[in-house]
Amino acid sequence: MDSGYKTDGSLALASSGTAGGEIALVPPAAVSPWWRVGDFAVLGVWISVVGFVLPYHEKWADEAQAWLIARDLDLRTIWFHELRYEGSPGLWHTILWVAQHVFHAKYDAIGYIGAAGALAGVALLIFAAPFPRYIRWPLAFTYFMVYQYAVIARPYTLLPLLAFAAAALFKDLKHPERITAVLVLLANLSLHGTILAGCLGLVYLIDAWRARERLDARVQRKYWICIGAMAVVFLFLFLILKPTPDVEEFAVKKYLPPPVDASGHVITASMKFVATMSGAFLDWFAPSVVFVLLAGAWCFIRRRFLAFALPVALLAFLYSEIHGYPHHHGVLFVAAITGLWIAWPTPEEVSKSNLIRRRALQGMIGLLLCLCAVNLWDAAVVIDREYKYPYSGAPDAARYLRSVGADRGPMFGFLMGVVAVQAYFDQHLFANIPTSYFHLGFPRTGVDLNVDELYRIRPEYIVAYTIDPQMMLETGLPELTSRGYEVVHISDGYYMYKRAVWQREVYFILRRVR
Repeated sequence: MDSGYKTDGSLALASSGTAGGEIALVPPAAVSPWWRVGDFAVLGVWISVVGFVLPYHEKWADEAQAWLIARDLDLRTIWFHELRYEGSPGLWHTILWVAQHVFHAKYDAIGYIGAAGALAGVALLIFAAPFPRYIRWPLAFTYFMVYQYAVIARPYTLLPLLAFAAAALFKDLKHPERITAVLVLLANLSLHGTILAGCLGLVYLIDAWRARERLDARVQRKYWICIGAMAVVFLFLFLILKPTPDVEEFAVKKYLPPPVDASGHVITASMKFVATMSGAFLDWFAPSVVFVLLAGAWCFIRRRFLAFALPVALLAFLYSEIHGYPHHHGVLFVAAITGLWIAWPTPEEVSKSNLIRRRALQGMIGLLLCLCAVNLWDAAVVIDREYKYPYSGAPDAARYLRSVGADRGPMFGFLMGVVAVQAYFDQHLFANIPTSYFHLGFPRTGVDLNVDELYRIRPEYIVAYTIDPQMMLETGLPELTSRGYEVVHISDGYYMYKRAVWQREVYFILRRVR
């Protein structure tokens, strides 16, 4: 073998031509420039896939909620009042606010805004990640990278970009201001981003402390400034997100029964942990745990254990103890890839490694290929189903309401899901809900039927959202039909997650008949 690199640009170990069979390393210039063309081609395929799927995705309530908050409130009110009810920092809301109030973007633009952020993250992965191309390329098309955090317009579409940017800057100890700027943005993206930013910042600081004797006084002053800046950011986020007594998540929780699964069993922390680990990695619990343990062991060998284990462990704990909806699982996936990115050896390190370390690296490559294979399968299935079936019934419900002129008079709406319908209209639709977005504060509105209000306003149409159509047919709708309403339209939807349907997204539209 006469080259230290394979033709695909990944490292090849050579032993010929060196004394004692030592490892030889050929400079990166030996890599064929055609592989860079391949990178652009892969990125082009990714753009084509996401661009194909986007028009078929029916936006659901969580996408609409952020859009409506940004549409109806000023930035000061968003940051210093409403965010505590959302339980999330406001970077995404601010981006949507600028899109609407500066560039006058319409609701359909939200998908392309999210996809643009996802594109930047995937481009960083393809062009800058230290993994060999046969890892980088399939990673770009895994479930979270090509669908969940690309097609569905949530703040998570920016998560890979910011996490991977932090990983790319992690070894640069002489310019802490660069990674600090990235971590500030990451911390303001979502609560999960805040945790990830805190973990990465802490590990980066530990590395800097160990290398402090090699850092001159000017660089050390930069660290103190960056530490102060991060402290201010975390204090600011604590103050604006600190729950008040009327935050629904806490005010109502003590009065509600514990959540149950489809079989009626109480959902425990262990059940949520199993679901989180399975969803984040290999779809089954045992293989996922094995993947995390082996990846953690490899990072330990690489002396990068904390960069991998700390965010993965804290996020898994968060989802097990507080909440862990399917769209959150990908944060663990991104955190794991970020940790492995940081731990990945340079070509020079590989050239100097012994046989055991080389075998460990090959094993880690095998694990990543398994991760890619399972998540590529998930992505292929969900994209096919996104094309064939409605993700949410909201667009169909909005079209029906507009076709019958229901938006010209007052309507009633029930449960938060109705915001997905509201987002398609400029005017406020639902008379029983005081805001176009769903204010997650106490006392709750738009959740229970106020009979006096119903008889006083006498709305022509009612939109009732449900994730359990059978329960709505048995309990919710009889309450309305007994008061002079009948079902005139049903808009079906399926919250698709990997190769399954997590929940239904159905809208029953009723009209007054007497």
